[in-house]
Amino acid sequence: MKTLDRYLLRRMVGTLLRTLIALVAIYVLIDLLTHRDIDISRYDVPGSIVVRYYLAFIPQVLYRVAPFAVLVSGLLVLGDAAQNNETTAVLAGGISLRRFVLVPVLVCLLFAVGLFAFNETIGTEAARQAEQIDQGYFSRNKDIERADANWANLSEKWTCHVDKFNRIARTGEGILIHSTSGAEAEQIEARRMYWDETGGQWILEDGRWYVFTEDSTAVRGSRIRQRPAPFTETPEMLFALEQPMETKSSGQLMTEIINAEKRALPASTLWVDYHAKFAQPALSFVMIWLAIPFAMRVRRGGLGISFGISIIIAIIYLVVFSVTMSLGHADRLSPPIAAWLANAIFFVAGAYLFWRTPT
Repeated sequence: MKTLDRYLLRRMVGTLLRTLIALVAIYVLIDLLTHRDIDISRYDVPGSIVVRYYLAFIPQVLYRVAPFAVLVSGLLVLGDAAQNNETTAVLAGGISLRRFVLVPVLVCLLFAVGLFAFNETIGTEAARQAEQIDQGYFSRNKDIERADANWANLSEKWTCHVDKFNRIARTGEGILIHSTSGAEAEQIEARRMYWDETGGQWILEDGRWYVFTEDSTAVRGSRIRQRPAPFTETPEMLFALEQPMETKSSGQLMTEIINAEKRALPASTLWVDYHAKFAQPALSFVMIWLAIPFAMRVRRGGLGISFGISIIIAIIYLVVFSVTMSLGHADRLSPPIAAWLANAIFFVAGAYLFWRTPT
């Protein structure tokens, strides 16, 4: 590694770290003042819980602001080099622009890979903790805790409806379970159902199990005092689709997709989110290609103009990404295209601008 490479490496890494810290602090402060402040007062949330929540929330914030930190850092480091005629000196010395920006590009590539690995491990675990704190202290919505639940296409072709289900206690009231197999139909009515953690099964209490023929005549029935439910899905499998994507790694999401497809449930939305797990970290690599050409034009336009244009491009990217993801969730675009189209468009645009950058 040459002296120039070490110089750019120190500046890029140092600027990126400082920018990340600044953006995370601003994001957390805005979230606290505009979003959480009302809930903290309404539910009298202790200060220690607020601190725990934001410690768990910071990895999500880091994941969200990372691409913009790359954009700002690349613009500051390379823009400063151009403004101080360091770029001119390097190019005059026979070093190409591609060679000059090699280290910042590699830094951003490694940063994108590291960001993906970080989100797959620490990020998802922290997101689950933040979600638990949010539900336990900032929401306290009893209607959600005891809402109804419907699970179709369970094992052995069972369908289950629960009138009131407590997702925290994993207990339900008003149970109706039915299945149709061949010439007979079975129906289970129970007053209560709960998840037995020790036995790893759902337990039905106080009900009856009916078997009907095609003409709906009951041929036999039995009393239920306490017995296992006829399906084997765990709470994690049944409630997986309700959990935010931030709480799941790509491997967990793939498992949910396989389970959903086995139950003949729509999985296109899950496929879009799965591809987005890879596309979003890659945005950090895309952003450096948008920062380079504008930074090189600082000599003619000034850092302020280049910075403003880059921020506008970042906002446009968010709009395009949001639109393509929405189209993917609505089955109007295939999942890979929905997740990667915005990255592809802006990477091509950045590469084209870089190619046209005067040297």
